[in-house]
Amino acid sequence: MPAPSTLQEIQFLRSQPLARLVQKEIERQILSGELRAGARLNELEIARNLGISRTPVRECLRILEQAGLVVSRKNYGVFVRVVSIEEAREIYQARSYIDAGVGQELARRINARDLAELQGMVERMEVAFTAGDAATYHELNVAFHERMVEIAGNRKLLDIYRKLLNELALYRRHSLGQPGAMHSSVEEHRKILAAIRSGDSDAAGKTMRDHILASRERLQRAHESVAPAASRRSRMDV
Repeated sequence: MPAPSTLQEIQFLRSQPLARLVQKEIERQILSGELRAGARLNELEIARNLGISRTPVRECLRILEQAGLVVSRKNYGVFVRVVSIEEAREIYQARSYIDAGVGQELARRINARDLAELQGMVERMEVAFTAGDAATYHELNVAFHERMVEIAGNRKLLDIYRKLLNELALYRRHSLGQPGAMHSSVEEHRKILAAIRSGDSDAAGKTMRDHILASRERLQRAHESVAPAASRRSRMDV
């Protein structure tokens, strides 16, 4: 008869497809804001609500922790990660280094098919901008940058980049909602495509880095506009 640990391993292997579905659902709830930053994730409660064992839930929470979306605190449990404005600034800084290198790489060797795909994504972003649909624009924006890293062809870098995107998504300040922010972002993406299409790697790298740092500035302005209102609400609650 298999040992208890072996039985657990067999049970987990059988539950893999289910664990993946649970992971995707919890990830969706976190990124959509349904599960707020700092919320406690009760393993037993999640398992009961979904009518499954705790094994796939435990595994999916472990994967989400590796992805930077949750944190495990010994003797306290698992919580949706809280990202501060300081961390968000650092994430943008890290992204600026990665995106600059990706821009240089794509300018040197991108093919016509991949360039056309990126062009199509930017065109869909422009449609969302025209419609004033900030949520769709944000999704396309994230997908555009993630796709660029995919095209660059470095899987390790892609894993790191996706984690940074996840962590940034936890910071719930919608910088694209600032007046003129989407318009500026659209123009910056047009310039990125033009620089890559030109084949000038230095220009493409600089354009990418400038775009990420401009996004960081938009985040900072959004934070500054929200902070006074939050402070006033806090004083009123006292």
